[in-house]
Amino acid sequence: MIERNSQSFSDATVRRFLLGDLGVTKQADFERSLVTDDDLEERVRLAELELADDYAANRLSLEESRLFLERFMVTTARKHQFDVSQALQHAVSASRSVRDPLIQRIVNALDFRRYAWQYAFAILIVFLLVGTAIFVRKERSHREASSGSKSPRYEPRPTATQTPRMMNHPPNVSAPPPHRETAPSLPLHDGLTTSVVLNSRTSLDSSPLISLNGDHLTVELMLDQPVADSYDLSVLTVSGEIVFAVEDLSHPDKEALLFDVPASAVKAGDFQIELSRTNGEVKESAGTYYFRVR
Repeated sequence: MIERNSQSFSDATVRRFLLGDLGVTKQADFERSLVTDDDLEERVRLAELELADDYAANRLSLEESRLFLERFMVTTARKHQFDVSQALQHAVSASRSVRDPLIQRIVNALDFRRYAWQYAFAILIVFLLVGTAIFVRKERSHREASSGSKSPRYEPRPTATQTPRMMNHPPNVSAPPPHRETAPSLPLHDGLTTSVVLNSRTSLDSSPLISLNGDHLTVELMLDQPVADSYDLSVLTVSGEIVFAVEDLSHPDKEALLFDVPASAVKAGDFQIELSRTNGEVKESAGTYYFRVR
């Protein structure tokens, strides 16, 4: 098979990929190249910054704006990136109203839409993340040394609102019913984590592609109306095999539902989340969500 390089994809193709506007075949071809081509991965990161800047500056068409909101703004990192672009756009817009030629030249030189500033801003973020990780590691080591023994990473608190079940057998095979136990609420772990925000209106072809870091995946589901007090959910492969399930999952947020999935349950492949809610005595579907793991 002929391996593509970064230059095989135009800037327009990279932008269409970020907007989820490529066909199934081209989308799969692009994603395979993205895994092996570091230059293409760098171009995609720069294109994300440029796309967020263009939306903040109202430079996108109506169709591109719709795709930006539905298919690009699906992760917390991209939402934060857009907030930064919007703040910079407001600052640049305000500075352009200044009539002093000297000040105007300084503002133009500091235009964050230029590639040089985008590179510098990306490098600054990387340094901040690395520095934060080093500081947290040193602080944890200092606490463990002071206590004389390693403390547990988390203290689970018993609760009767959640019953997670791991199921690895294929569908349509007779098996004894799973043993249900009252389990502790799913805690947030220290260290590297992976998170993703999912929308029920996003199709499998346009769903986010995730690279897992750490021992669990944090999933945030944007809820459809009407919102229920509790939900049941199942994580399945696209072939229908249930790999993780939670019953009676309550949530303090009326717009989103947050939970963790063990990384061991979602190896590389395509997955769907079936969400259901109780309406009186009837259980009804509350949406289907898709994501992919590489």
